[in-house]
Amino acid sequence: MRIVLPILTVFLVALLGVGIFNLLSFPMPWMLGSLFGVLLSQFLLKVPYQWPAFFRNIGLAIVGTSIGQLFTLEILLSMKHSLVFMLIFNTFLSIFCFLLAYIVHRFTNISLPTAITASIPGGLSQLVVFAEEQKNLDVTVVTFFHVVRVISVVGFIPFIVSVTNQTNTVVTIETPHYLYNLLIIFLGFLVIPFGKKLHLPVPYFLTPVILGLLLSFTPLEPVAMNDLFLHIAQVAIGAYIGLMIKPQAIRLKNSILISAVLSALLLLALTFGIAEVMVYLFDMDFKTSYLSTAPGGMDQMGLIATAVHADATQVTIFQLFRMLFIYIVILPILKWWYIKE
Repeated sequence: MRIVLPILTVFLVALLGVGIFNLLSFPMPWMLGSLFGVLLSQFLLKVPYQWPAFFRNIGLAIVGTSIGQLFTLEILLSMKHSLVFMLIFNTFLSIFCFLLAYIVHRFTNISLPTAITASIPGGLSQLVVFAEEQKNLDVTVVTFFHVVRVISVVGFIPFIVSVTNQTNTVVTIETPHYLYNLLIIFLGFLVIPFGKKLHLPVPYFLTPVILGLLLSFTPLEPVAMNDLFLHIAQVAIGAYIGLMIKPQAIRLKNSILISAVLSALLLLALTFGIAEVMVYLFDMDFKTSYLSTAPGGMDQMGLIATAVHADATQVTIFQLFRMLFIYIVILPILKWWYIKE
């Protein structure tokens, strides 16, 4: 019972948040309602909260299988013309983050390596693990910066893209079918261990996406993911993100709190401008371009893209390229530098 009650508390608070967001007609009520419901209630209710990572992983697998069914080899090949842009964009974004980190370092007096690791917009869990592996890095500060960035991106972007009236081409697939959806989700879970062995970023999300791509070569017709499963995924992920910032976080220095928020907002503003450019360069709708450039996680941006009817395949490809660029290019450089230090 000691384990069940904290989980049940989070679930009920998340549903209450969903209900309030629905009443207020806010965008993405199932995800944002659960996220902000859990996040804010922690500061009001003095009761234990718990939300196992397993629930989040279920949500990631559902979203991954949903997006994976939209992938085809033709879509991947059609993205080759944007490879140069993705390389230039991620190089520019990394330089901007290095400059931002230097300002944070001067303003907060935290070490420059800590500021850089906190400012690079990679995956939350991966960068925290990277910080733990290095010497002389403040893991608490790195974690807080990335949590604030994730919550800012997930919290603000749905509101921003929901006010755009632009439309995009949506891939038409068959009517949702519960049993087929359950089968695909089950298959997605079965292949996740292979993604882990291959060290794929966010394996619970990306492995089912790859499965969907492979299924496109079979005679099976893609079937839309039922809204019920997508709502379950949004609550599972939203509640997990909402629990990332604990009440203890406010004990950090004010300069660190302010820097984390301003850094996240500056990244949102920068990627907003680049997204506007992409609309004209690639004849892309704004929802898709902003979710493609936003400094959030590949899984979170894919979930939002699915919810707001953006092109989830393009969003996933752009976000995957950014993550790979950071892991293959940026983090090895940082590791070499930290070792020299």
